[in-house]
Amino acid sequence: MKKMISMLLALTIVLCLAACGGNNTPATEAPTEAPTEAPVLKVEGTMEELLNKVVEKQPVEFMGGTMPIDLTDTSDDGKWMVKSYTGLDSTESITEAAFFEPMMGSIPYSMVMVRTAEGADIKAVAEGMKNGIDQRKWICVEADDLQVVSYGDVVMLIMVGSDTGMTSQSFVDAFAQVCG
Repeated sequence: MKKMISMLLALTIVLCLAACGGNNTPATEAPTEAPTEAPVLKVEGTMEELLNKVVEKQPVEFMGGTMPIDLTDTSDDGKWMVKSYTGLDSTESITEAAFFEPMMGSIPYSMVMVRTAEGADIKAVAEGMKNGIDQRKWICVEADDLQVVSYGDVVMLIMVGSDTGMTSQSFVDAFAQVCG
C-alpha cells in the first residue's frame, strides 16, 4: 500500500512538472441508459472485485493494480483523486469507487467503476464521468478510445489509447459477462 501511494505521489509530482500540449478528443460512445420502470439491480461484489473480474476476462499486457478511491476524503488531494479517476466533481451520487491502471509507465489506460447511491440518476452519473474525465491525464499520451456504460447500480468508465493494441469494447464486453 505504501509503495502504491508513493508511486501515485511520484506520478503526481511528475505530472505537475511536465507539460504537454494537445487537444481533448471527445468521447464517441454515449453511456447506456438505466431502466426507469423497475428498481435498479444491485450488482454483487465490491468495485475492486468487479474490476479484477473484468481484467481476468480481458487480460492486459502490463503490470496493473486495483485501488479503491476514498470517497470520505474531502481534502484537496481527495477531491483531486475523485476528479482525476472518475471525472466527477462530487461524490454525492456514488457510494463506492475504484480504478485499475498501470503501475508504471505512460500507458493510456484507465478502468474505473463506481456504485451509484440509491435513488441516484445513473444516466447523469455516467454523463458526468464521460464529460468530466481528462483523456490526457498522463504525460504526453492520450486515451482516444473511451466508453462509459452501466449495469444495475454500477457505472464503468474505460479509456485506452488506440496505439496500445487494446479496445474499450473488449473491456465493455468483459464487464457485461461479469455482470451477467
